[in-house]
Amino acid sequence: MNQHTLVRIASIIIGSVIGIFVLVMGFKLLQGTLTKASDIAPRDVIVSDLSQNSVKVSWSTGEETQGVIEYGTSPTALNFFAPEPQKTKSHIVDLTLLSPATTYYFQIRIADQKYDNGGVPWTFTTKGTEKTQAPVAKPTTITRPSPMSTLVLPQNDASTVQTCDETDCNKIKTKIGKGCTARDWLICKQKSASTSAVPTATVSATPAL
Repeated sequence: MNQHTLVRIASIIIGSVIGIFVLVMGFKLLQGTLTKASDIAPRDVIVSDLSQNSVKVSWSTGEETQGVIEYGTSPTALNFFAPEPQKTKSHIVDLTLLSPATTYYFQIRIADQKYDNGGVPWTFTTKGTEKTQAPVAKPTTITRPSPMSTLVLPQNDASTVQTCDETDCNKIKTKIGKGCTARDWLICKQKSASTSAVPTATVSATPAL
């Protein structure tokens, strides 16, 4: 075997070794890049504490990152930003000053990479303004007893309508020593009538001439 042949074989072996080395290093580099991208990608994105004007957005990452939420009322115009204050693996961001009953869209940007929900932004809708109607108070009608009451006596007691002179309960109680019901008022009337002096006319007989 001449020297020229040996050189060719050595070149082939060296080239193969170099090629294998490049392939292995390239694969590891690509694997590391993919692993790193997977570690910083948002996982388990959750929207919680939804109200009329605010919401919380949380997610997690494999390594500590500092993300920014880009959001807006149109999926093609995410013009508002809510950055995280520091790097962390457990992320939570408050979105405030939102409008009630409005649909919002958002994505998460970490470094130069933007993440969304499979090619479209995540979305949520704030709560609407609930209108509660105050109960209407119904007017209360109070019926006050008349100061003078007229009673129709039963057939077996009297045949006419009488009116008691006394209208003060305390005075009626004093006279009859009882309460102040309609029956007590009637008793008061009867006692008043029996104790009152009835004027009589005196007739003088003149003897006949």
